[in-house]
Amino acid sequence: MEEKVTIRLIRNATLRIHYAGKEILVDPMLAGKGTLQSALGVYKTPRVHLTMPMNEIADGLDMVLLTHNHIDHYDPTVKQHLAKNILFLTQPHDKESITQDGFTNVESIEKDKAIGNLTIHRIQGHHGFGKIGEMMGPVSGYVLTAHGFPTIYIMSDCKWEDCIRQAIEQFSPDYIIVNSGGAIFPEFSQTEGSIIPDEQEVMTMLDELPAHIKLIAVHMEATDHGQTTRAILRNEAMHHEIEMSRLIIPEDGEIIIL
Repeated sequence: MEEKVTIRLIRNATLRIHYAGKEILVDPMLAGKGTLQSALGVYKTPRVHLTMPMNEIADGLDMVLLTHNHIDHYDPTVKQHLAKNILFLTQPHDKESITQDGFTNVESIEKDKAIGNLTIHRIQGHHGFGKIGEMMGPVSGYVLTAHGFPTIYIMSDCKWEDCIRQAIEQFSPDYIIVNSGGAIFPEFSQTEGSIIPDEQEVMTMLDELPAHIKLIAVHMEATDHGQTTRAILRNEAMHHEIEMSRLIIPEDGEIIIL
């Protein structure tokens, strides 16, 4: 391998990934603590401050990779902090809205996109099931592949289901970044469940996945509709007798070296 791959959890689902010589910002939520609307009307979003200065997030980027444009993945301040000509990669559904925000180099990924040694493969999933899933709209994850580097699957807000299992079988990732916050909307979740994986769904994934695949759990403790915390996820893993080397739970600002 030519160089180390690093994944830094900025906050929530926002990641800065150094991979195959590229600096990739995933799902930027860059607003100050408590400056965005609440999902449940309980606590303003985000619930926590950024743990690093903006230059550590935004300087030297090669591209932004957006899974979907919900406010906890792309907020109104992003257009103030990032260069308007940065390569901004989206799912087809979101290209127009990002362009309308003034970004001039927006490309949608239909299936895959090659950038040098890096190839980004788009995997469509469901942001919940039933009526709430329909209301949440399209969501995509992305698999990062490059010769000589581990394969990383950014699963995004996709629920665990057959189409995701098939993508994992196809690409055989070494790491899956899973949004593990168990977000709910009470009026729907009583019957339809959470809109992203919760601690029990993460355990199901670990039970079903090949033992060599490691999960990196993010999207916790930054929004008021997320019910799964890091402590809850660790507790569930301990009770489930999961080998903790398979489940990485980074803190905000933490850098993981793969």
